[in-house]
Amino acid sequence: MYRFLLILNFLLLTFSSAIPQGFQFIAMSDSRGSNNGVNEPVLSAIAEHIVKNQKDARFVVFAGDMVAGNRFDPDLTYSQLQHWKKVMSPIYNNPNMIWPKVWVTVGNHEVQHRDDEDNFRKLFPDVFMNGPEDEKGLTYSFDYENSHFVFVTSDRWHYGDVSDTTDDKPDRHYIKHLDWLEKDLQEARSRGNKHIFVISHEPAFPIGGHLRDGLPNLGSNIQSITDLSKHWYLNQRNRFWDILSKYKVTAYINGHEHSYGRQSVNGVYQINAGSCGAPLYEHNPKYGDNPAQKRPGQELIYNDAVPYYKALNYNFGPNKNSQASKDFVGYKAFNYVLFNVFDNHIDATTYGGFPKEGSITEMGTEIKVIDRFKIEN
Repeated sequence: MYRFLLILNFLLLTFSSAIPQGFQFIAMSDSRGSNNGVNEPVLSAIAEHIVKNQKDARFVVFAGDMVAGNRFDPDLTYSQLQHWKKVMSPIYNNPNMIWPKVWVTVGNHEVQHRDDEDNFRKLFPDVFMNGPEDEKGLTYSFDYENSHFVFVTSDRWHYGDVSDTTDDKPDRHYIKHLDWLEKDLQEARSRGNKHIFVISHEPAFPIGGHLRDGLPNLGSNIQSITDLSKHWYLNQRNRFWDILSKYKVTAYINGHEHSYGRQSVNGVYQINAGSCGAPLYEHNPKYGDNPAQKRPGQELIYNDAVPYYKALNYNFGPNKNSQASKDFVGYKAFNYVLFNVFDNHIDATTYGGFPKEGSITEMGTEIKVIDRFKIEN
């Protein structure tokens, strides 16, 4: 009965709000750390900043890697997720937000053991169970006012015989149910939604820290791939992005990359809201940038990154940004993004805190506005 009333409240708020006034929501991701699986000081600071400063935000979307997780002990991962919910209690207890306050899906750190997906569903039952049969509670969608939200998991546990523990393996770096996604987007457009937001953990266009994986998942030795047209993950990524472009998705919101970055690719924004505490990454190295050795949080030096840039058709070389798009804007900062959604456009504001000197896990500045941009419908 209680959950029914919560859902009814959500629907009443959805249909009673005046669309021309717009609505606000917040995107966050990647808060794992060393305090029972969470970077508690950073995540607490961000949660408190949101409650104090974003009085009109209706809910939060969180794109995975809330906790560090554990490969061998699912009970430990479960305990860490319980602790994460406690750290997020300022948001969960915020009377200005609506049920369920935080919409979630998994990242790779929540899915490291065969029991992790079921445990995740137990801890986060208050999502819509309208996804594919094998991804209920992880993949789902809903309409809110003039917009459609789709959560799709990019990180599963298993792709073998579920009864055979000898072939247990992570099943990561791709969106599995693309047919379901396309049907969902088609139906969302037919209902007249003005904006569509797709949320998942891994980037379609890696910006720094995960150039070798993410949804393209090119692997650790790009030179060994002689025919990229036969590279399954890259083709799957391309099909995924083609679907987003076809249905004019407003933004793809992701994490996995522990920094902030946004860019527009084929008419769709990729917005990486990727650290609420996870160790900060450097962005993709640029021509002439630190050629001798890697800095903390840097994945590759420039020369080692070039084969990946070529395979991904990135904008690289002298005076180039080493990203998928020339309009890339990014900062090495702990961050969250506030979306103010109107009928014909979206005003986005990114709030961030920069790291303490010499650290990639401690916040050294106050949280303030670090980026503003508009997405036209």
